Amino acid sequence: MKFAPLVTLGVSLAMAGPALADTTIRIGHATPESSPIHQALAYFESELEARSKGGIEVEIYPGGQLGSVKEMTELVQSGNITMTTGASVHLSAAVDQLAVLDQFLLFEDEQEARSLLDGDAGAAISAAMETRGLKNMGFMELGFRSFTNSRAPLDSFDAFQGLRMRSADNPIAIKAWRSVGAVPVPLAWGEIYSSLQQGLIDGQESALSSMIVERFFEVQDYVSLTGHIYWPELWMANLDWFESLDDADRQLIEEVARETVSRQRELTAAANAATLEKLKEAGLKVNELPAADKKRLGEAMNGAIEADIRAKVGDEFYDTFMAAVTK
Repeated sequence: MKFAPLVTLGVSLAMAGPALADTTIRIGHATPESSPIHQALAYFESELEARSKGGIEVEIYPGGQLGSVKEMTELVQSGNITMTTGASVHLSAAVDQLAVLDQFLLFEDEQEARSLLDGDAGAAISAAMETRGLKNMGFMELGFRSFTNSRAPLDSFDAFQGLRMRSADNPIAIKAWRSVGAVPVPLAWGEIYSSLQQGLIDGQESALSSMIVERFFEVQDYVSLTGHIYWPELWMANLDWFESLDDADRQLIEEVARETVSRQRELTAAANAATLEKLKEAGLKVNELPAADKKRLGEAMNGAIEADIRAKVGDEFYDTFMAAVTK
C-alpha cells in the first residue's frame, strides 16, 4: 500500500512545476511522530517557515508513508521528494562509502562521534554522497548500540565467547562477531522477541530505545553497555535542488538545518537516558564493558572485516576516512 502515496506525490510534483519546487520542501522519513527525528524535523519546519516569512513551505511525511528508507532515498535522488533520513547501515546500497561506518568502536562516545562527523571524517562522507546526487544536510544520530542477554553480564572480552546472539543477515557483521567467539544467528527483526523467549538465542544488540519498544526487557536479565557501534542517521537532500537555490535561501536552510541536527542529538540523548532508567526499573541488571575490553573487541572485529570494508569503499576513501578519525 505504500506505493499509492508515491504515485500521488509524483503526480502532484509533476503538476507543481519548478516554482513550487523552489519553495516547498517535502521530507519523507521512516520513524514515528514520537521519535526525536520527527520532533527535530518539526522544528525545522516551523523555524524555516517563520524565518522565510512563508516563502519556504515544509511538508513532512513520517512513519514510512512514502516507502522504505531505500525507496525514499531513491525518490530524493530522482527529485520526486526533497529530503529524507536513514541510518547509515541502510544506505550503503546507495552510497558504497557509507559502509566505512559499519566498523566497530570507532568512537569513544557521542561527543567524539559528533566532532569527527562534523569535521573531516564527515566531509569525506559528504563528498561521496554528492557523487550519488545527495546533499548531506547533517548527521543526526540514533546513538550507540548495546546488548541485552539472559546468560551473564558482558563484562569482559571473553564474555562474548559462545554467546548466541541475533545478527542481521549481513556477512560482514557475522564475520566480525565470529572473530570474538560469539555465535551470530541471522534472524529477521520481528523474530527476535520469540527467539529470546524460547531460548533459541541468549541475547541481542540494539539501540537502548528498542529494548523498551520491542519489550526485550520482558525476556532478558542483563543490559550490557557495550557501545560497540555508533549509528548516525543521515539527513540528505537532492543535490540538484539544493544547488538551484539562491544564496539567501541556501544560507537560511543550512542555518536552520544545523540547529535542527543539534536539537535532534539533544532529544536522542535525553530519550536514551530515560530509556536506561526504565530498563533498571524493569529489574534488569546494567553493567558497562570496561574500556580495555572495548578496545580489544574493536581491534579484533575490525581486523577481521577490514579487507571487506576496503573492498566495498575503496582503499583511498578508507585511508582518508580513517586518517580523519585517528588524527
